[in-house]
Amino acid sequence: MRITFDAVIPAVDSGRLLMKIPAEAAAGLEKETTQKVRVTINDKTYICNLLCKMDGFYLHIISKIKKDIGLGAPTSFTLESIDNNEEKQEGIHGQVLAWETTTCKSLMQKVGMKKDARVIDFGCGYGHYTIGCSLALEQTGEVFAVDCDAKALKWIKEKEQRYAIHNIKTIHTNGASALDFPDNSIDVILLYDIVHIQDKESKNSMASILFKEAYRVLKKGGILSTLNFSGDLKKMMIENEKKAMTVESIEREILETGFEYSHSVADGIHFDWYHSKYRLEKGLLFSELERGHIYNYVKPG
Repeated sequence: MRITFDAVIPAVDSGRLLMKIPAEAAAGLEKETTQKVRVTINDKTYICNLLCKMDGFYLHIISKIKKDIGLGAPTSFTLESIDNNEEKQEGIHGQVLAWETTTCKSLMQKVGMKKDARVIDFGCGYGHYTIGCSLALEQTGEVFAVDCDAKALKWIKEKEQRYAIHNIKTIHTNGASALDFPDNSIDVILLYDIVHIQDKESKNSMASILFKEAYRVLKKGGILSTLNFSGDLKKMMIENEKKAMTVESIEREILETGFEYSHSVADGIHFDWYHSKYRLEKGLLFSELERGHIYNYVKPG
């Protein structure tokens, strides 16, 4: 089930805030008393309860939506059903591995990966996107997996053996924002869930340093691909300004560096919760991982 509709979040919060789904949009919904749904608003995803009552369907507006969107706001919603039983049977670890080899491969092709490309996955972590890059290149080219976490890089090497991949090169760094590659030598650079992190040498956001480095290292026509999540950005203050980083402020800085906007790709995934022992022990579902748009920019040729 997937429906899209516009509705106004109630202006008055009387405890458990319920918003009625427009009758036309609710026509195809299954009449279960309560069901979990994935709710997407402004490229951000929430897990909510959908309730079926005598007079129609109601969406439980959780506190996170209240905080992000506000009460009384006209809003565009996308609702997708979640099959919790199916997820639990398959297991989140199997679902993550399946995502890396199928969905992520497709995402990276949409980003613009082409055979024989040279790709940098900077701040690659455990390689969830590195694997997708490698498979999208179909065993050609090179994927440089760059990170300061030696344990994570070791896990990437184990995945290489699992998937019989031979075009990944892991690079262990000291956590600085420099890209140790020659000028005009790379086709695609991934900066996923990284620019909000503090640079260990300058103690500032990695963003401005990395964008300039990416512009230097990319070939003409090369792609800078970014993926950021609202929760992380709000924790990071823009240098010399008392406000949080936003997707808009990041894009402005990228364009000021000299890049041109190209296109976006939906359904990037935030894997932070997946690497939380606490979340996993609580029974984390794959569907609960935060989603976000991948924004892509080109170095003018």
